[in-house]
Amino acid sequence: MAPRKRSPQHQNLPENLYIVGINRSGYRYKHPQTGKMHGMGSDKIKAIAAAKKLNSILVKPVDLVKSVLHDNEESISFCVKRYQIERQSSEDMAPATIKLENYRLNAITKELGHYLANELTVKICADWLDTFQGNTYTKHRGTLIKVFRFSVSKGLMNENLAGKTLTSPRNSEKKIRQVLTKQQYDLIYEKPPDWLKIAMALALITLQRRGDLVRLKYSDLDEGILKVIQAKAEKHGYRAFLRIKPGNALLEVIKQSREIRPLCPFIIHRLPKRRVPFLGQEHHAQITGEYLGKEFKKVRDSVQEIKDMPTAQRPTFHEIRALGGALYLEQSFSKEYVNLLMGHTSQKMTDEYTDQHQNWTSCEANLSFMY
Repeated sequence: MAPRKRSPQHQNLPENLYIVGINRSGYRYKHPQTGKMHGMGSDKIKAIAAAKKLNSILVKPVDLVKSVLHDNEESISFCVKRYQIERQSSEDMAPATIKLENYRLNAITKELGHYLANELTVKICADWLDTFQGNTYTKHRGTLIKVFRFSVSKGLMNENLAGKTLTSPRNSEKKIRQVLTKQQYDLIYEKPPDWLKIAMALALITLQRRGDLVRLKYSDLDEGILKVIQAKAEKHGYRAFLRIKPGNALLEVIKQSREIRPLCPFIIHRLPKRRVPFLGQEHHAQITGEYLGKEFKKVRDSVQEIKDMPTAQRPTFHEIRALGGALYLEQSFSKEYVNLLMGHTSQKMTDEYTDQHQNWTSCEANLSFMY
């Protein structure tokens, strides 16, 4: 269906920009993808300039030639496919990492795939990246650089223009995660469903990452030993393969998890409201690390003390790991004990996790002394 013809009063304005208001003195921009209207103020010149800028980013050019060439050897779409087949498959990346990278590659194909590789400009790359913020911007830029670097090495592109874009957006919000205190942990622990309490307790006691926690099965507890294979660190050798002798508190947590219905081979499980299969799923009550993180955030944000913090500073589920390590040290367990349990290959990495929880006392040293 052809788009509706613009009214005479709007014909001299850029696409998606409209005059509004009782006195027809204001301007609004209609997002071409969502249909949502955004105020553009009353200055016509500024409104037109902003609308043109937005159209250059949000409105895909209609080019019948490019649509035919979309899968041509010289297109960005073709470069992405070659990268996935020849380069990505040879890199030692975890399945979860590949999944995230493919998400970004799909975004590149969708928005930039119709361009021919050597007609791309820095401005086109920068305008697309500017649609993202913060860490998302950084991740998409990094993936774009990887694809273009590969394409240059294969003779598909003349130059890696993505590398000339800003390393990060100037106005992005800097993420500074605050550590999770024991008091905050206790406040959060009071609120969630039983399955999430089990997950929090397991993280605090075992110091394992959420991706490893959701893969734990009752069968991993064999002859009094809990066997854990840390997915993120498998390539680092023996430190990734843990044989943990559980104490009474950990055994009690596992016992309590068995009372959660339905019966499931995974220690962390819950009865889903609806069944949504996912890649690698073995049981309908099984959960993913991503789901665990999202549900924790929902409960975390119901605690007023944390809700009042800037979003970028609110502690994530991963901070339970650092809190647990600090609590072990407080109870006089050695640094080596904590290092082994975390599966770190160096003490320095363990210290980075636990040092933030140390309480420092301010004092002075003003002794007058001369040699």
